[in-house]
Formats: sequence, structure tokens, C-alpha cells
Amino acid sequence: MNRVFPLLAAPLFAWAPFAPGTVALAQEAFTEAATSSWSTSEHAKLRLIAGPTLPSGKQRIGVEIVMSPGYKTYWRSPGQFGVPPSFDWTGSSNIGGLDVRWPVPERFQDSAGYSIGYVGEVVIPVSVQPVDPAKPVMVVLKLEYAVCDKICIPARGEASLWLEPGVTTVTSPRLESFEAKVPVAVKPGTHKEKASVVEAKLDDTVVDPGLRLTLQVPPEGKVDDIFVEGPGMWSFGKPRMTPQADGTLVAQVRINERPKGASGQIPLIFTMRGRPKPVETRLELDIPATKP
Repeated sequence: MNRVFPLLAAPLFAWAPFAPGTVALAQEAFTEAATSSWSTSEHAKLRLIAGPTLPSGKQRIGVEIVMSPGYKTYWRSPGQFGVPPSFDWTGSSNIGGLDVRWPVPERFQDSAGYSIGYVGEVVIPVSVQPVDPAKPVMVVLKLEYAVCDKICIPARGEASLWLEPGVTTVTSPRLESFEAKVPVAVKPGTHKEKASVVEAKLDDTVVDPGLRLTLQVPPEGKVDDIFVEGPGMWSFGKPRMTPQADGTLVAQVRINERPKGASGQIPLIFTMRGRPKPVETRLELDIPATKP
């Protein structure tokens, strides 16, 4: 069990004089948030890393997974053949809620098709809402996931971390670098500084069923990929993107699979990978039933 306490930085020379306040500043500058021990599986290992407490009292942690060179693991919607991670927080205490905040993934091709996830390493940020923000939080995680190269290997890791309340002077560069990769929520419509979905509709220009998205890309911006998610067994293909004369971008996305009988207003999530930042848009689209 690991506890989050500030780590005291030893002075380089014990005899060197310090001006008032210098020691405290040095300690603060060299204090990094705590981590759990590594939990090792074949070709992968994981641990929990802590971040500073938010002003609201929420705690920040990250699930760090490091893999052997060339290996990958999967996103929450892993594509055609992947396996999403399964989180089990049983045994945790003083936790009222958990929000897993996925960094934007990438698409990679394997022998069977396209999958979506992370290559080499990832830190998955998690926001922890304590039941009582004035008391410590004990985080216990059991994670089942898969790591893949030419074949996929099931992996399992266990880690725990003790979080003291009000720890605000620590730094966690590793966690913060992946928090910056979490997509920003953007409503449908035009936005000056962010990529956005201006319009989403069924694509009636192709034989196979699919979606036709009109994307607005800001100046100096770029959309590298777009990942579409639906509830249940919905599955979508790799987009075909075509720049338009008016500066917009049209993305055509094939519907690979859909739940039997699904129709009507379907809630969809569109995650765009690109610059200046990844974005996520949620909307409902009226999709008719498939023809018999």
C-alpha cells in the first residue's frame, strides 16, 4: 500500500546556508506525487500514479501501462477485433464515483483488420470523487486487459494507492502529459479554435450503409482520424476523408455492424484525433431500421 505524502528533497551540501524559505521552496520544487508498485504481466506492467488534489476535493490518479516494444493495448471501443480493458475497483474505500478519462487513441492495422488503442505505453487518467473529501481515499484496482503484437495475450494487474486529502504541492508530469491528450468536449456546430462536427447524417451516396460527416477544421488545424461509437454492438469502419472547396472536410464512415432491430434516435460519440487538440462530440442521429 502506498501513501501520498510530500517527499522531502535532501540538500546537496549539508553545511550550505539557506535564506529563509529556500528549503521549503526546494522541497516543493522536487516533490513528485506517489505511485504504487508495478504489477507485471507477460510483455506489460501497470501501476497507479497520483496527481495533486483538485480544489473541489476530487483526487486525480492515472493507470499507467507500459508494454514491450511493438506491443499495443486497446481503447474503450477497440475496433473490429480488440478487447477493451475491464476495471474492477472492488476493495476501494471513501469513493463516491470514478470517471475514467480516455486519452485519444490511434488506429493500427493487424492481420485481421483495424483496431484502436495505444502502442507502447499509455496513462489512463481517472477522476476520483471521495464520499468525504476531508478523509483519505484508498484506491484498489484489478485490471484485465490484452497486449498484442502478432498475437494477443491476456494480462491482469493489481495495484493500490492511498491518497491523503488536500495534497496540492505535488507534481505528476507523467499523468499531466496524458491528461492533455484527453479529448475536449465540443458541441455540434462551427467553432473557431477547435475541430467540430458541423453536420452528421446517413450517407445515401454509397451502396453500403454508412454516415456522412461534415467537419470544420480551424486554421492550421488537422483531423488525422475520427472514431465513431454507438451503444451496444454498433461498429464503424475507418473514415474516408475528402477536403471540400469551402474548407470543410467530409468524412464517410461505414457501418460495419449494428444491433439487431436498432433504429430511431441513436446516441453516437465522435472522437477526432488531430490538432490543435483532440475533441469529442456527442449527438443523436435518426437511423432507420435495416431493410429485410
